[in-house]
Amino acid sequence: MKNLFIALALATLSAAPAYAYDFSGCQVTEIVLAGENNAHARLSCDVINAPACATAKNYIGFDKSTTGGKQYLAMLMMAHAMNGKVQGTVDRSVCAPYQGNAALLAHIRVVLNQ
Repeated sequence: MKNLFIALALATLSAAPAYAYDFSGCQVTEIVLAGENNAHARLSCDVINAPACATAKNYIGFDKSTTGGKQYLAMLMMAHAMNGKVQGTVDRSVCAPYQGNAALLAHIRVVLNQ
């Protein structure tokens, strides 16, 4: 019985899904701000799992007028200035509202020591 419990516990833990990023290990090569809302950034790698409307494969977009958008902008600027790398996810169903050919940023993480 003890061995069965251990086997079930190991099977459950190994079956837990790993968090997969849509872009990872990318540098920020350009940040563009246009108008009151539009912000997008070019990455050194392509975004995988982007929606079909995201024809600019290495761009992520977001609304810079929101609280979250301001945080994204600050993180992207820091990553660019410090030669850091970024990883994150995009909304897989829609493109950025003010940059219709870029994937809509949903989550970002900056990694400075790689």
